[in-house]
Order: sequence, then structure tokens, then C-alpha cells
Amino acid sequence: MRMLFFVTGLTCQECADKLEAHIQKMPGVNGAALMVNGRFIIDCDEDRAEEIANEVLTSAPKAQGDVVAKRIQ
Repeated sequence: MRMLFFVTGLTCQECADKLEAHIQKMPGVNGAALMVNGRFIIDCDEDRAEEIANEVLTSAPKAQGDVVAKRIQ
């Protein structure tokens, strides 16, 4: 299953890398790529999708203060 998020407010590449790596390590994640334009594409097992989506939404603000993630697909 592919999920797509839009992440805004990331101004630090190191913070973006940490967020991407954190999500990539989750069980059920087969691939994750956080693009420079804010698109965050995650391929995951369908049975773990809700858990992974919730983690993206809660982890993004922890990566850097004003970061917001919104699921768009």
C-alpha cells in the first residue's frame, strides 16, 4: 500500500533525514522517501498502514518545532 503525506515546516535537512529514517525502521514499512518539496511517500503493509500513518502525524512535529504532516492519500 502506498501512502502520501505533505510535510511543511522542515527547514533542517538533518531533521528531515531523522524523520525519514524513523519511519523506515517501523515494522511493515517497505520504503519511505521524504522529498525536498515536502512529499513523503511511504510504501507499507496494508495491515500496518493506520499505525504508520499515526506515527507520521505524531513524529513530524517532534522532528522540528513547526513541522506539520498531512495525509493526502
